[in-house]
Amino acid sequence: MARPRAFDEESVLDNAMNIFWSKGFEATSIQDLVAETGLNRASMYSSFGDKKALFLRVLDHYSQKISTTRFAKLREMADGREAIIATFRDASRVGCGEGRHKGCLMVNSGMELAPHDPETAAIAQAAFSRVEDMFARALRRGMEHDTIARDKNIRSLSRFLAGSIQGVHLMARRGADEDTLADYVDTILSTLD
Repeated sequence: MARPRAFDEESVLDNAMNIFWSKGFEATSIQDLVAETGLNRASMYSSFGDKKALFLRVLDHYSQKISTTRFAKLREMADGREAIIATFRDASRVGCGEGRHKGCLMVNSGMELAPHDPETAAIAQAAFSRVEDMFARALRRGMEHDTIARDKNIRSLSRFLAGSIQGVHLMARRGADEDTLADYVDTILSTLD
């Protein structure tokens, strides 16, 4: 009879996510993961596999936990224009919040690994496509509410917005200040006019 796990899987994934998010995949050692998660090496390997397998689980966990929250307004707010504005303002505020400048784990990982790791590239591309689709739906709702001009090219603008939200996260990661991010976001949002 198998022994039940003596740890909370979500807590382990949260802690592993934090260390990968802070240091990146390459700079995170197995010892970092052991220290951060509280698991010993044997438990980590038997439960999650090697470092890469754990990392891929973390990306999925991040997508479900953090990304879902980050883009909730794009899905939930009735007026798409207001949803887009709120999403960008939140990204800017969170990016500078608490002095953490962590950016987005998915963007960071895509930049670090996608050029030479097809699995991470596929995950990053799928995440980008989901965000692009959320922006497209919000743009349509904005047009229905007459807060966004109906002659806008939805696909082109949704791609631009999805890329631009990545830009906000990259700028936050490199330590951009609030004023710089606010100027950047204002310029992005001017495309809605």
